[in-house]
Amino acid sequence: MSRQYAAVGGGAGTGSRGRAAFRRPVSPTEWSYLAAARLGGELLVLQLVVEGTGRIDALALGRAVAEASASCPGSRLVRRGRMWVDDGHSPRVVVAEGAPFDRTALTGPPELVTPLARGEGRPGCEVLLLSGEPGTVVFRASHAVMDLKGVSVWAAEVFRALRGEPPRGAADPLTDYALLEAVGRVGHRPRLGLDQRSPLGGRPGSGSVWRRRTVAGRHPALVAKVAAAIAEAVPGPGARIMVPVDLRRHGPGVSSTANLALPVFLDVPSGQSANAVQRRLLGALASRRELAAGAEAALARLPLPAAAALVGSSRAAASARHRYPASAIVSNAGRLAPADFSAGQFTATTVYALPVHAPLVPVSIALLELPAHIELVVSARGAADVGERCEALLDRIGSALGADTPASCPPRPAAPRQPGAAELLLAPGPGGLPPLDGSVVQLFRAQVARRPDAPAVLGDGLRWSYAELDRRSDAVAAELLARGVRRGEVVGVLADRSAPGLAGVWGVLKAGAAFLPVDVRNPARRVGELLRDAGARICLAETASCDRARGSGCTTLLLEHVAGDGATADERGRAALAAAAPGPDDLAYVIYTSGSTGRPKGVEIEHRSLTNVVGWIAPFMRCDEETRAAYSFSPAFDLSVMQIFPPLVHGGAVVPMPGELDHVKLRELFSGRLANTLGLTPTHLDLAWRLGIRPTRIRALQSGGENLTAASSDRARASFGPDCLFVNVYGPTEATVACTVAVVGDGTGRPSAPIGVPVHRTSVAVLDERGHEVPDGEPGELHVTGVQLARGYLGRPDLTADRFVYLPDGRRAYRTGDLVLRLPDGQLEYAGRIDSQVKIRGHRVEPGEVEAALTALPSIAQAAVVARRRNGTGAQALCAFVVPVRGAAAFDEAGVRAALGRSLPSHLVPTVMCAVTGLPETASGKTDRGALPNPFDGAPAPAGAPDAPDPAAGPHPERAADDPEPTTGPRPAGAPDAPDPAAGPRPERAADDPGPGVAAVAAGIWARVLRCEAADLDASSDFHALGGDSLAVLEMLAALGRELPGRDAEQRFLTRLGPLSDELTLGRVVEAVEALRSGS
Repeated sequence: MSRQYAAVGGGAGTGSRGRAAFRRPVSPTEWSYLAAARLGGELLVLQLVVEGTGRIDALALGRAVAEASASCPGSRLVRRGRMWVDDGHSPRVVVAEGAPFDRTALTGPPELVTPLARGEGRPGCEVLLLSGEPGTVVFRASHAVMDLKGVSVWAAEVFRALRGEPPRGAADPLTDYALLEAVGRVGHRPRLGLDQRSPLGGRPGSGSVWRRRTVAGRHPALVAKVAAAIAEAVPGPGARIMVPVDLRRHGPGVSSTANLALPVFLDVPSGQSANAVQRRLLGALASRRELAAGAEAALARLPLPAAAALVGSSRAAASARHRYPASAIVSNAGRLAPADFSAGQFTATTVYALPVHAPLVPVSIALLELPAHIELVVSARGAADVGERCEALLDRIGSALGADTPASCPPRPAAPRQPGAAELLLAPGPGGLPPLDGSVVQLFRAQVARRPDAPAVLGDGLRWSYAELDRRSDAVAAELLARGVRRGEVVGVLADRSAPGLAGVWGVLKAGAAFLPVDVRNPARRVGELLRDAGARICLAETASCDRARGSGCTTLLLEHVAGDGATADERGRAALAAAAPGPDDLAYVIYTSGSTGRPKGVEIEHRSLTNVVGWIAPFMRCDEETRAAYSFSPAFDLSVMQIFPPLVHGGAVVPMPGELDHVKLRELFSGRLANTLGLTPTHLDLAWRLGIRPTRIRALQSGGENLTAASSDRARASFGPDCLFVNVYGPTEATVACTVAVVGDGTGRPSAPIGVPVHRTSVAVLDERGHEVPDGEPGELHVTGVQLARGYLGRPDLTADRFVYLPDGRRAYRTGDLVLRLPDGQLEYAGRIDSQVKIRGHRVEPGEVEAALTALPSIAQAAVVARRRNGTGAQALCAFVVPVRGAAAFDEAGVRAALGRSLPSHLVPTVMCAVTGLPETASGKTDRGALPNPFDGAPAPAGAPDAPDPAAGPHPERAADDPEPTTGPRPAGAPDAPDPAAGPRPERAADDPGPGVAAVAAGIWARVLRCEAADLDASSDFHALGGDSLAVLEMLAALGRELPGRDAEQRFLTRLGPLSDELTLGRVVEAVEALRSGS
């Protein structure tokens, strides 16, 4: 006995509220389903079953169905002639007895075999709530209204409503043939004869059954494995397998519940391996064979009774001959996350689908992939023994998948736990993840078509719409193609964080080439080295930095010209662009990282990897049309990829922050005036805290690039507040931006914030030195696998083979060199390195590269480079211990620093250089890096910067200029000796020594930041030579800024001061301040 509940909120539909009712045409495919549904014995209803623990209230479910139907109007459709129309009545909710339900044979409740949409005006969807345990909800939809993907979208929307979350909606009125025409039809499918045998054997019959099987584990190439197993079961030379393909892959922004699947047919010889079948399937998808019209197009021209008669005669002929157009339909609805189908007291444990009983194909199999198991349901027609024959077929498929014994229910973990915040966000929404057979170029063009006038690039006095960025980048691409740039060729982009730089990056990708981002702050020698190593023929550059590319052998194209205001691609150029569109296997970009041999190495990232990142990371950045993402990382730092691409493929905007990231820009970033989404290293988060900069109106924060300590995460969590989604991302460049992610919450009691769980389509292994998995809680080396792995190192097959290895199960993996341990909640925690690699302000630094540069200088015999923490700030600083050559003059630190600055980027130039007579050695004769001292030991912490300030406290005041601050501990080479307190009064200052006023204040600030005596400073003192790195520069400038009247004065001071990386002397700083104060 069943009870029916009208879904609350149904009624007179959208039109009654003044809006046009949702409507769309009945597609040819849907017309064929309607025709088949008129035949006796055919149940053309798709059913998605959600099982779990806990209770769902029927009235609450009714309200949720009503709310979800408003955002998914496809669930309220009725037919009016050849149109589907939203009649405003929500699908009914039927409560039925669950006790009779056989969850293997899928028999029992009569409601499971009730037809839907049998006539005009009849509803096409309903929901069953089965009583008893396990809790069960069945979402039923006429196949003439939805495909299996559409049903899962609708069901997820219902559970979202049950959880009280805002709807995502699926209201696109697109149909399969409309999408086919939009993306380009590839012709017609060949006519199929009735020549294929059933994999079940036996006799034909009119009985229809379902059978279900659960198989533990994850199974790559699932469709191919199932197809190969079916072909083995078919008597004769092989089988034709029909594989429905989701057309949404050609329109990544499409959000619809409609039938958007068309088939490809695979002729699979008996005995062919699953790998061979997979290659054939991938080849069919690569050639877009699903974009072909079929017999349904002709059938749709007939009136429905005539179409039904034609389908009926074909069914009769097939049954009489026991031959069919295809042996089986194998449909994979993709991966689903139980968390998407959980709400309140109800926790989903599995989801499976009941396929339709197809009229012309004897067997249909629906596959669903869950995190720990696979659900298979077979639908078949035949004689009385058809059920047993289905069981035998499932046994064969289970064996092909490696299942030892049939399982009637999914495996249950021994210690179940609630999914963490990151796992809940990783659960793909109803739109799923972007398919990996396209590229970010396709995703971007979809946004351009959808919202051409929306802002894509924003800044003070800057607003580029999507259409404008598209036009300018098209012009760049057309110019590159006109100059003969080939698919996969590397093109340099020497540009700041700027709008022209973005146009350059997108233009390179549109040309089918790969971009090489080069930091404009690199010395010219380094720029040339990278461009030559990458084999770049062309470099796109801004005028301000183009001189750095001279001597590289590249042709330099100015971005202000090729992407200028009037730049556009002509008709010939646009035609070339269409042919150049990149594919998933093409190279997207090359980013260089520090190399232990002294030579940097270029990491090659393919489009497939980049597409995966922009899909999974969207919810962690809250990417939508309101996103305003600050572009603050160096273009040559791979975390910048996170700031450029996800916002622009999800309808948001990028806010470039060009120039030096000084304290004024840091304050602007935190203000929320232009950007509401930030990505920062932990070092910059700590710096902002010490400078008293507090955020407002920031909705999403991503921290990455280095270890996030518990103290830093707690301060940032308190500072940004509960309304900001704060995540910690981890990943080497070789794994494309980030491969694990954690949502940062309250303190965990651990020394570091977790680096989280693996992201979509990636996995990790924590192995000991013998390659064995380590127990939870014990450290091991992290190995990363999955689609985000780099192709390798450009032109370095030896290095590629060393770092990219194969695990015992055959998976390709990257050895990160990072030690991690797995926590009880399944998250990973960073525990250090297995080698000497260090992180400086988020940049990977191989000390060997710096040591090679030092020992290449004629005055240095030996060098050892290590990272040491500054007292108070805790920030890592690069420290070099050098042994001068015998007989050399006094160590010239300034000269060495200048020489390094001509060949290395700033983060590779040591903050401190100490001349020593020899390096400590281990018993084996190697340099004992652990025995090298910390030059900062004994130096006092900066005034007002405690290790863990109270989050509620404001910025601490600077120490007064005349506060004494003695300095102890080793000094950088070349720093003046400490004064002897017993030596009596100092002599009078020289004429160029800092005097009272601005000079004395500036000297006091320098002394506090550099941990030296103000009395030892004079106008020629160089900030960098005294051990100041880029972060110390920001601290110093912020302190000076407090001495200037007004925020605008700070910016004018920085402008007057000029570059911060060259000859930053005390005299130059004092001169700039005094000039500003005097108004000159």
